[in-house]
Amino acid sequence: MSTDDRSDVEANAGSGTGADGDTADLPPAEVGVGDGREKHVLVRTADGSVFEHGDVYLRYSETEFLVSADPEFLAAETKRYRKENLSRVEITQHHSMCFITTATAGSGRTLDSLRGFRADVMRPTRTGRALLRVYERVSPPIAATVDRNPDAAPTRLVRWLVERCGTLADDRREATTATGRASRSVALVVLYVVGVCLAALAHGWLRLLE
Repeated sequence: MSTDDRSDVEANAGSGTGADGDTADLPPAEVGVGDGREKHVLVRTADGSVFEHGDVYLRYSETEFLVSADPEFLAAETKRYRKENLSRVEITQHHSMCFITTATAGSGRTLDSLRGFRADVMRPTRTGRALLRVYERVSPPIAATVDRNPDAAPTRLVRWLVERCGTLADDRREATTATGRASRSVALVVLYVVGVCLAALAHGWLRLLE
């Protein structure tokens, strides 16, 4: 899978956080402009808070970003972030941060579960962010290869592992104790590393066959 476009928007740093849930019904001229295409949006505020939005629409004006699951930007479905309160906004087209998951399992529950784990557990930690940077760097060619060979045995093996990771992410989210969540988090990080290594081996093998 490939990225159609990606942009990192640097905003002026300021105090406070993005406003949550305070969008009023605004006429289009006040809402700002957008291209009407679904995106993945990562918002980092000046105080270090991180908000991640998948499968959303984005509009922006001179003073703020608006993120909504609804293409009409209805008030109940829209969140506003004042640019003066942000340090960075990352905008990605077509789930580019989940290359291998999208290529093997497609969009759906597994993708949503693993994206949630990434946002809740991996992005807040230095180690997790480092692993994500490695993944984002090496996974596009791997994903492209397995996407071309969906029925090959190596692809089926990677798909099986990805789906197991999705199930484990769901189990972690539903765990009722901190110990249960922590143990599943550790297991998922280990499987994350194993999965990337396995996918890289599958990529090499399939490229040889091609």
